[in-house]
Formats: sequence, C-alpha cells, structure tokens
Amino acid sequence: MRLISALLLSLICVQLSVAQNIQQLLYEGAPVIHGAQVTGNYPNTDFLFTVPATGERPIQFAAENLPEGLNLDGTTGIIKGVVKKSGTYPVKITAINAKGKTVQMLLIEIGDNLALTPPMGWNSWNVFTKYIDEKMLIEMADAMVSSGMRDLGYQYLNIDDYWHDVARDSATGKPVVDPKKFPNGMRYVADYVHSKGLKLGIYSDAGTMTCGKCFGGYTYEEIDAKTYSEWGIDLLKYDFCHVPLKKSEALSRYKKMGDALKGSGRSIVYSVCNWGFFGPWKWVPELGGNYWRTTPDIFDLWKGAGIWQMSIMNILKRSHGLEKYAGPGQWNDPDMLLVGNYGKGHATSANGRFKGLTDTEYFSHMAIWAMMASPLLSSCDLRSMNEATKAILMNETLLRINQDKLGKQASRVSKKDNVWTYKKDLHHGGVALAFLNTSNSTKQVNIDWKNYTDMSNFKIISATEGQLTVTENRTVNLAPHQTLVFELSATK
Repeated sequence: MRLISALLLSLICVQLSVAQNIQQLLYEGAPVIHGAQVTGNYPNTDFLFTVPATGERPIQFAAENLPEGLNLDGTTGIIKGVVKKSGTYPVKITAINAKGKTVQMLLIEIGDNLALTPPMGWNSWNVFTKYIDEKMLIEMADAMVSSGMRDLGYQYLNIDDYWHDVARDSATGKPVVDPKKFPNGMRYVADYVHSKGLKLGIYSDAGTMTCGKCFGGYTYEEIDAKTYSEWGIDLLKYDFCHVPLKKSEALSRYKKMGDALKGSGRSIVYSVCNWGFFGPWKWVPELGGNYWRTTPDIFDLWKGAGIWQMSIMNILKRSHGLEKYAGPGQWNDPDMLLVGNYGKGHATSANGRFKGLTDTEYFSHMAIWAMMASPLLSSCDLRSMNEATKAILMNETLLRINQDKLGKQASRVSKKDNVWTYKKDLHHGGVALAFLNTSNSTKQVNIDWKNYTDMSNFKIISATEGQLTVTENRTVNLAPHQTLVFELSATK
C-alpha cells in the first residue's frame, strides 16, 4: 500500500484538494488482512467479528480451527455464533482473490475480557449532538462499509445522547427510544448494523438525567442492561452528569452498571465517561470498565481554551504518565477523534468559536491517539468525508500500530526543542516512534534509529512514505504541529 502512503503525504504536507480515490486504492491487488489479531467475548453470548481485509473483490475467506459454535461466511468474512466453552482459540484465517492469497492468525479469547485491542469505530456526538435518527445511523453504517473503514478494522457505530423518548415505560421502567427518531425501534437499527458486520453502541448516564437532560440510568441499571441486551447493543458509554461529584458516588454507580452489564447475557463493552475525575485509570478495571475518559470533552482546536474545553495539546499534557495503566481490555480514552470536522461539528466548534484544525494537525491528532493505544472513535460525517480525512482515518500504519496485540501505550521519551518523541513497544519486538513538533516554527530532527532498538534485522515503515531504506540515521524537517510516525519491525 505504498501508493496510499504517498497519497497521504501529498494530502497532508502539500494540502492538495483533489487526489486519487482512497477506496479505489484499497480494493486493488492481493488481499491484506488488517485490524485486531485478538478479540474477546464472554461465553454463551453472541459473537460477531468481521475479518477486515482489503484487496480486489471478490475475496473468498476461510477459517481453520474455529471454536465450536462459530461459523464464517466465506463471501463476507463475518464470523458469528455462540461459544459455550471458555478458552483461547488460535484460528487460521485465509483470504484469497484473483491477485493472490494471505494468511493471518486470529486469537479468539472466550472468557472474562472484552476490548482486547482499543475499540475502533464512530460516535455521533462531536458532529451531530441531538440531531440523530434512524435514517442517518443506517446511512452512517453504509458509509463505514463503502468507505473501506470496516475493512481496515473499524467496528463500532455508537449512538450518543438524545436517542431517548420523553420518559421511560411507566409500567416496566424500561428505557424507550424516541419514536420519531427511531420509528422501527433500536433493535431494528442493531440488526441492520450487525448485518453489515458492525457493532452498535449506545449512551446513558450514571445520574438521574443525561448531560442532555434525557432520562439517566441511576437506579435502573439492571433493567437498562437487560434491555440493551435485548436490543442487541454491543457497547455502552456511561456519562457522569447530574451526579454528586464524589469519588464514592462514582465507584458505587459505575460498579452497579458494570455488574448489570456482566449479568445482561451479552458481551457489552463498557466505556466510563467521568472526564478523568478521581483518577478512573486506577479503579475502573475493577468495576468492569474497558476504557475511561481521562479529560473533559475535546474541542476542535490545537491549543488553548479552558478546563471544560480541551484542545489537542491540553489532552496530550494530561496524558503523560498514564501509559502504565493501559493494556488489553483496559484503555485510557482521551476522547473522540475530531478529524474531518473543520470547525463544523455541533459539539466541538463551541457554537462556531473554534474553526477547526488543518489537515496537518488532524494527522498529528490521529497519529498520537494511535500511538497512545487510545480508542479510535471518529466523530465526523462519514457520508461526506473529503480525501484528506479518509487518508488520515484509514492510514494502515497508524491503525496497525494502534491495534497491536501487545496493548502498550506509547510513552513520551523526549521533550527537546519543542519536539516531543513517543515510543511504543510492539508485539513482534519492534517499536513505533512518533515525532511531534509542538511549536509554530519548522524544526529539524536527526533520528538515530539505534537509540530506539537493535537495527540489525529491522525494516522501517513510514506512515506517510511507506517502506524506507534502512540507514543509521535520518534527518527530517517537521513543519509546525506536524507529526511523523515510523514503525520499526523485524524482517522475516
């Protein structure tokens, strides 16, 4: 995929407005399997996993040693079913088309853990806030497929606030969806999303009301979790509005929902959104959470703003030192991706106050989130992405680094002359490196690869240039707010 890398370099660094279609490039040549190489699910619950693969269509998929209860659709690559027995199942996945064949091992973990790699997908909040409905969500699922995002490993389509009717069911206490926005009900949306090989997420709050003042989940945890299971929900984002700001309340309320989700009869990923209050990285895993917000909400600006309006640089400063808490099944969440909003998101523009980032800054945003093993949840309009946005969100090197099965979050190992260097260990013994220019002037950086790993049998892949010739060092010029990312991996 060197051509895609070259295209990305032209889009980000030269700011071209017209370029070759990304989807066309993704569906050329022999098959390439992307995304997570390990996935987790509870026993006796519905399992769904789509083998993410690019290359010329049609592709024929096959799987060896699938656990009992699972079946693979050979034309779509969708694996589904129910596994009763806990265990670790190494599965050999093969993808074949007219141009070639590829084989990849997929480790299926049936047990107590979900989200063994950072969740990747989409969320409605940053771009749409309350302006959501069934039609739009179905179109977004279609766009995730047609754009190629699903075939690069994006899985979740997450509905945020404002899906609710005015009140719960008066007789049962069950949550009720807004019949005008969702005339066919939430199960209809879930079934459609699942038919595309994707998963559906939903939103609630640990208080009596959500942040948008819809009904919250407090005291209804078991009813809500069971209903979400009946609807076919795969992920819950649980907010912290209208709650006493006490650590004891956070622990109690998040535990109740965590226990309820575990007993729901479905594998539901649990996202804790309390904006980093009381150090959630220290206690969320014990309550059943899979990832937790580390800061207040992100906004569409590079630096500045206040405590409740986090910029990219605000969040990066707050993220330093949290890497020791991240790992398979438990991730630091620095909030959703802004890529592609350009100051037009209903939530992140602050009513037009923030005008958005440049493509160079959006790439840096995506790159560092990938390095930090963060959940990668796009929140732009997938139906109208320009080529630069697609190239950033679908950068194969960044996605591979993010989904590395070792599950290490990058550490900032240097902060010299306004250039921040991040290093992330990878499962194959290699490393990923990112060099971020935080200043407003161009910086020259001399990279000596031997400072970061043994380079005797390594290859180097640049996220923007493809595979590089291995040399002892490399001098690069970093434009203001630009990031360069390199993956160093052992040659076979």
